[in-house]
Amino acid sequence: MVPFLYLSLDIYLVNQLLTEVVLNIIALVFICLTCSSVLASLFYFMLLYPHFSYIGFIIIFIIYFLCFLIFAVPIQIWLRKRPKLFSIKQLLIYFSVAFLVTILLFLIYGNPDLTQVFLISSFHSIVFWLLDSTLLKDKRI
Repeated sequence: MVPFLYLSLDIYLVNQLLTEVVLNIIALVFICLTCSSVLASLFYFMLLYPHFSYIGFIIIFIIYFLCFLIFAVPIQIWLRKRPKLFSIKQLLIYFSVAFLVTILLFLIYGNPDLTQVFLISSFHSIVFWLLDSTLLKDKRI
């Protein structure tokens, strides 16, 4: 009976440790997502609008937050299975997805200017890649 007690205690401790690790990673992914959305919103306003408004910033922040959540976080989770710090391959993957999403959003909301699409997608991919590499470092998901 005693070995069973030790085994169940070990399983409980491992479960607690895994839960803490997963919650820490989720928190870091959320911080990366939020910081990327704030910086993307600020860059969008600096590039496209001469006047700053708080309501516009909040709306653009929500749009970027949802876009990063839908498109970037699943790729981030997939790339975190084999983490590498500041990998150029990961940057190119982030850039490709950001470019496609930015073109799609520009086609929906207006006339796409290829220079703006390139600048916005480059900035978004570099910011997300840097935050991902610095915040999550070598953590596996």
